[in-house]
Amino acid sequence: MPIVFDLVGQQWQRKIIVLIVALLGICLLMASGSVLPENNLWHEAIERGGVFFVLTGIVGRTWCSMYIGGHKLRRLVTEGPYSLTRNPLYLFSAIASFGLGAQLGSIVFALLCTAATIAIFLIVIRHEERALAGLFPAEYATYKAHVPRLMPSFRSWQDAEEIPVQPALVYRTFWDAMFFLFAIPALKGLESLRDVWLIAPVFRFY
Repeated sequence: MPIVFDLVGQQWQRKIIVLIVALLGICLLMASGSVLPENNLWHEAIERGGVFFVLTGIVGRTWCSMYIGGHKLRRLVTEGPYSLTRNPLYLFSAIASFGLGAQLGSIVFALLCTAATIAIFLIVIRHEERALAGLFPAEYATYKAHVPRLMPSFRSWQDAEEIPVQPALVYRTFWDAMFFLFAIPALKGLESLRDVWLIAPVFRFY
């Protein structure tokens, strides 16, 4: 039982950490700006491309929840996205973070957001790995040896003939992921407030 509680507790810890980092990211955003002007073609292209990455993250997280939802403590999920990487949910979150950071019109800022997201999740991943190794010792050792921790390997793809899906959990993951999309107009609003208050950016990124 301690292993189970540890795994569930890490999920709450992850949400708290993400919230704290999101607040820090907002503060950084208010102090940052793009070297490229708002009406610059590349600035607009980066922003619009960022929306694509956000949508990819949302769809990807929802896809993952169809496989993992409700099964994480019952069996080791190794099919679908979990055959490509052991942590596809976190990978798609990092992709969405890149898209959100791109709304500043800066590739560098988007990469910083991605790196921060990955660094946070690596802490949680290590705890989850210990919990899963305790729950499924032999099976997880084999899985760990063939499937990478984060970066996907398409050579290891395998799928199940059928998967038991819990719609309520899929819907919850979808709406949780929609945070990234809803955050876009919120960030634009903060940028507008910064301009109204005549706050000059402290940092400028390419």
